Amino acid sequence: MTFEYLSALGHDYAAVAAAGNTKLDNVTACLTEGQYESDRDRLYQLESQILRVLAFQTQVALPYALCINYMQTLDVFASSSSASLLAKRAFAHLNTALLSPQLLLLTHQPPILATAAIYLAAKEVGVKLPEVEWWEVFDVDRESLGFVVVALQSVDGFAVHEQQEWGKRKVPLTVEGLRSVMERRAMLEAGE
Repeated sequence: MTFEYLSALGHDYAAVAAAGNTKLDNVTACLTEGQYESDRDRLYQLESQILRVLAFQTQVALPYALCINYMQTLDVFASSSSASLLAKRAFAHLNTALLSPQLLLLTHQPPILATAAIYLAAKEVGVKLPEVEWWEVFDVDRESLGFVVVALQSVDGFAVHEQQEWGKRKVPLTVEGLRSVMERRAMLEAGE
């Protein structure tokens, strides 16, 4: 929209800014919804081309497919009547990782997340997994598995804490509202 406004001015914006002229003509710049969407799509395509030229890795690996593959490898679908419930719970834990205050999807690799979700779901549903350290087959060490399992379990407590903290107040949905809340918290922490 800003670009549309500047091009509607009919001036070379760099020259206007360089001359120190801050007063711009009052031009109404309106984009139709169709123009906005087509310009946005074109911008996305250009951004994608730039990233490709720069050899920027744009692929994203998610743990969901790995989770299903790992459960198939563990043969839980053939050996358990609770397999579908296990898969649902494991996916629920992966979705929970999206809301984790520890930013699990950013800090841990998909194999660790998938393995932790299966481990935790199996405990909840009561599905027996191999008694050996099966997570090592998926290149997951015990320490990482334990951390992610604890982090996934802590999200419920985090949600309850946030619900209590916000109470009946409205959650800020605008930048101004968020700034206001942050300023209020800063003042409370400073004791003002």
